[in-house]
Amino acid sequence: MLVHDNQGTVPSHTALTHKTNQVISQLSGLTASPYTFQYPIPVDVVSYIEDGRNPDIYTREFIEVTAKSNARLKGKMEGFAKLRDVLGGKLGEEFPEMKEVIEDIRRRTGGES
Repeated sequence: MLVHDNQGTVPSHTALTHKTNQVISQLSGLTASPYTFQYPIPVDVVSYIEDGRNPDIYTREFIEVTAKSNARLKGKMEGFAKLRDVLGGKLGEEFPEMKEVIEDIRRRTGGES
């Protein structure tokens, strides 16, 4: 408002300078606040708000992407566990002298004995 209504006079220039310095000081105080470090806000959320979008949309999209990623990683983990079990079983059949080592590896990697 002050910039828009500035008439170029000394009092209006002084008021504009004072208000600008006040805003800068308040913003500095905001970044130095202990709550800023306690609850960090992702830059993407700030961008959503600046663009006039609802930050709840960001949260929902983030949760959906994370859930998909978790499901994909879970599938990979289950696939590798199955590979470990099948490969360990076949190696144990072919090399009976290694059966104890194979069981140790299976046990240490979360498989059943």
